[in-house]
Amino acid sequence: MTDEGTTEDPDSQTTATESESEAPNNDTEARHQATVVATFDSYRRVALSANQRRRADYFQLPPQHRRLLPGYAELLNKVDGLLSQNAHFLHAVVELNPFPPAQQIVDAEAPQEPDHERLRSTLRSVARDWSVEGAHEREAAYTPILNAFQELYGHYEAEDKAKLNVLVPGAGLGRLAWEIVNAGYTCQETNRVLNSFHSTTSINAHTIHPYLHSFSNIRTNADLLGSVQIPDVDPSTIASTSSGEFSFAAGDFLEIYAQPSQQAHFDVIVTCFFIDTAKNIVEYLERIWSLLKEDGVWINCGPTLWHFENTEGCNSIELSLEDVKALAKRIGFVLEVRSPYEWQFSSLYLAIDASTRSCWPSQNEREVRTSYTTNKRSTLRHEYAASFWTARKSVEEEVCVQ
Repeated sequence: MTDEGTTEDPDSQTTATESESEAPNNDTEARHQATVVATFDSYRRVALSANQRRRADYFQLPPQHRRLLPGYAELLNKVDGLLSQNAHFLHAVVELNPFPPAQQIVDAEAPQEPDHERLRSTLRSVARDWSVEGAHEREAAYTPILNAFQELYGHYEAEDKAKLNVLVPGAGLGRLAWEIVNAGYTCQETNRVLNSFHSTTSINAHTIHPYLHSFSNIRTNADLLGSVQIPDVDPSTIASTSSGEFSFAAGDFLEIYAQPSQQAHFDVIVTCFFIDTAKNIVEYLERIWSLLKEDGVWINCGPTLWHFENTEGCNSIELSLEDVKALAKRIGFVLEVRSPYEWQFSSLYLAIDASTRSCWPSQNEREVRTSYTTNKRSTLRHEYAASFWTARKSVEEEVCVQ
């Protein structure tokens, strides 16, 4: 289970022509999926246990102090009930898992606290991707990406859009990939977290409470207990409205796309809040480059919050944003200038050689201010200055490095 991830029910028709989903392809990934399932299954016990500790602390207070907090015990009782509702939702997700772990690995490593924290983050990601509550974050992070598609390919006929192969590795819980398919493109997403939203055929079919797990920085009890209805759209609608295909691959990005036959397969690769999940960013960017067709486009939006920095027993390389872009150029990416569509067909672009193009300052690069899975009613809200750019795969041997 990573910070971004999805699966969907293979029985649901989520596009006009749905491709087959790919199951985890090795024992390591299968064990990981088993741990994910175990984490989902243990949510109720772990969450109620944490709330019980609050209750125990409350009853350790002197009686005169408890009398000054007349509603606290009742608040904890309400939290218990809503945690159980979350557990019911997560149980339904597990039941719809298209890739249940094999019998021989059901006793995989027991979930640890980081697994439980990732699950709590997953509930917040559900709200981000599939509720009205998360619309402001999707607008900030996804709209620039979708606008880039429109600038690059908006003039294509529907059948030509559907022929474009797009890859979205590890971007939330599937909404971005859904939006890309909804716009008419063929898209595959990869992730390691269970996700069954594509099987839902009605709007607001589920209610979750994603902000119950911390009592800090909450203005009111109503904000703590607040509900989120999902999904805010019917995921199955693209079956009748889009010519594109949707597919899903479960597993680790580097492991899934390690075959020589997969090289130069994708026209576009979209990384949204993804590249900083790399332990070795060089390997990530090399893989993205190899998977793209000649002149293929890489669209990026996200921070450099390196997930494995200072993690014991884990080799991790952390780079500044400046160094990430310099690395991308050394590997063979040319960062776009102006808007991608306008610049692609300008006479000036066609008149200069590739090495010179790569050295031009990119007017297409910009910062995107956004939060990520944040309770917008909280008194503490982190904001990212996420980096957005589009870049093309260059096949020139010499690339100018700034």
